This record gives sequence, structure tokens and C-alpha cells, in this order.
Amino acid sequence: MMIPSQATVIPLFKLMSNFELLNTYFALIVPQLCYPFAIFLMRQNFMAFPSELLESARLDGAGEYRIFFQIVLPSMKPALAATSIFLFMTQWNNFMWPLVVTTSSEMYTFPVALSSLMGVSFTDYGQVMTGITFATIPIIIFFLMLQKHFISGMLGSALK
Repeated sequence: MMIPSQATVIPLFKLMSNFELLNTYFALIVPQLCYPFAIFLMRQNFMAFPSELLESARLDGAGEYRIFFQIVLPSMKPALAATSIFLFMTQWNNFMWPLVVTTSSEMYTFPVALSSLMGVSFTDYGQVMTGITFATIPIIIFFLMLQKHFISGMLGSALK
């Protein structure tokens, strides 16, 4: 987390170039999957989970997979929702990596395509504002889909 993401652009570009993966969906998606802040956030939430619940489930005869999927994971829904929204917003608004790894206009993401609307001598601000409006719609929809998990997480922590 202490290394800026811009410092990893050149090594990642060389790696994708050596494997001849430039201008592919693999090069756009895979290097961004392991985001340090998301790992840190989820680890902290898992570490705060009460170990007494795990011990009582083991005493009742539950296996490790059952403990994880039926006890731990349902209580982590608010943290998963927050992490999902954070990662989605970060990757949806990512400008630098898609600009570096894509060469054709068909592979451009929304921020890169919006930057191509800005001309050197003339900019159609109506077109740019329409594009920005369309770029925010998926983020709002994604947040509204996961909003109920925030509310249930807040209510669940208030009742404990």
C-alpha cells in the first residue's frame, strides 16, 4: 500500500508487452484484481470477527467450509458491499492503466473515451457533460443495489 500505483505501471506494461497481451481484456482486468486496500479492509473485518462464534460452531460439529459460508460470510456482507463499491468505483474511474495498455479506440474505457472528446482547439461541452452523466449512472446503480447491505449492517451492529 505504500508503493504508489503509478510506480507499477512500467513493470506491468513490460510484463503485458512480453506476454503480448496489450490491447486485450485480460490486460485491462487482471492486473487490477489484487487491490491492496481491499485486502487490508477485508482482513481487518475478518480479524474483528468474534472467535467465540467459530469455536461454538466447531463444538456443534460444523466443518470449516460450513462455518465460513453459513456463519462468517453472511455477517461480512456490509464489509463485502463496502469493498465492492469501493473497488467498482476505483476501477470504473481508472484512467491511467487503460490509457497505457490499450491502443485501439474499441478497447477504451469510459474515462479514456471521455478524454478523447476534449479537443486541442475546440471542446463540445454538451457532449462531454452527456458522457459524464452516462459514466455516473452505473456507479449509482451499483451503489443502490448494495445499499440494503449497508443498512442491515448498521442495524445489526446497533442491536448487538
